[in-house]
Amino acid sequence: MFNDGPMDESGKWLDRPLAVLEHVNDKLELQFSQLGEETKGVQKKSHTRDINKSRPLFPNFDDLFGIKQPEEPQNTPDSGEDVDESITDQTTGEAETEAEAAATCNPSSPSVRIEWSSYSQADRTAFVDAIKCLQGKASGGSQYTGARNRYEDLISVHRGMTANIHQTASFLVWHRYFVWVFEQMLRDECGFGSPMPWWDETKHAGAFAASDVFNDQWFGHLPAKTSSGQGTCIESGEFSGTTLHVGPGSSNTDHCLSRAVDESQTAQCNKDFTNSCLSMGSYEDFRDCFELGPHGYGHNGIGAVMAEVSASVGDPVFFMHHLFVDHTFRIWQNANPSRRTTISGCADAACTPITLDTKLSSNGIRPDLTVRQILDTLGGSLCYRYDY
Repeated sequence: MFNDGPMDESGKWLDRPLAVLEHVNDKLELQFSQLGEETKGVQKKSHTRDINKSRPLFPNFDDLFGIKQPEEPQNTPDSGEDVDESITDQTTGEAETEAEAAATCNPSSPSVRIEWSSYSQADRTAFVDAIKCLQGKASGGSQYTGARNRYEDLISVHRGMTANIHQTASFLVWHRYFVWVFEQMLRDECGFGSPMPWWDETKHAGAFAASDVFNDQWFGHLPAKTSSGQGTCIESGEFSGTTLHVGPGSSNTDHCLSRAVDESQTAQCNKDFTNSCLSMGSYEDFRDCFELGPHGYGHNGIGAVMAEVSASVGDPVFFMHHLFVDHTFRIWQNANPSRRTTISGCADAACTPITLDTKLSSNGIRPDLTVRQILDTLGGSLCYRYDY
């Protein structure tokens, strides 16, 4: 299984470590070698290994992340609620978007997303300040129901599209697109000029609260659940005292940014579980494994706002978590070039077949993009990779 790394202008991997998943003492481990003759056996090995042996057992999820969600608003033109335009194959009659027209990327010089532990103090400050900048800007319009600021437009969009972007084949590609939308907002509207960060949650599995993502300087602390199982309002870090206006669920009720860590759940965001998902041979098996596995456990493990699926974007750490999800998706794709050009499954809750031409939408925050444009991060529209 390939890790991430640099490529030349033709898109050929440069010499860098190659990791192959192997069973060692009944556990999956990444065995590293150098590119070269060793790569010849990788394809054969990936075809002969017992996929079912490494497939994890999931808890009995009654609903996404194991919790029953409030009813979502009915999206009708007259309701004033968020209109679900997350995934559509319908053209709008508009001219080709600027993103489609200008899609070029040199694989040898993409932007590189830097893992938090290697992210400089100056870049951390710039990233957090840019998020706060969005929180200080007026909402983009009434279509973002409940939103009082630009950041909350993102919460509103995610909430309105929840049913179609979770537990469907759209989960990975739409959230990759959504993180890209977030990045463009930081850059275009708040002058963010640093690389994007990502957080390798496997380093802190079972001990999220000890990560310096959660401290007074950055995202604030990660308190445990109260004796009654509730979250605690965050009064530390750069987002101290944040009041949210979108959510919980379909409501638009003022509530604080809160967390309620459960390290027994964050413990499931570990390397073995991640590697088990990476060993899956099909897109749907990988998506199912990671969405209901480390992704779901990460949300529930941080708890409170993050555990409330539809409005979980209210906690800015949502994007750090989904950068981890996207990193794992890219690593899975790196094992086979066809994974950057093919997709299958249900695009939405109605099981419309997903295709490369299926459109992904942010309800006007940024231009729609197609699945084809999103699948390959070095294919033109996105143009990024991860530092490892």
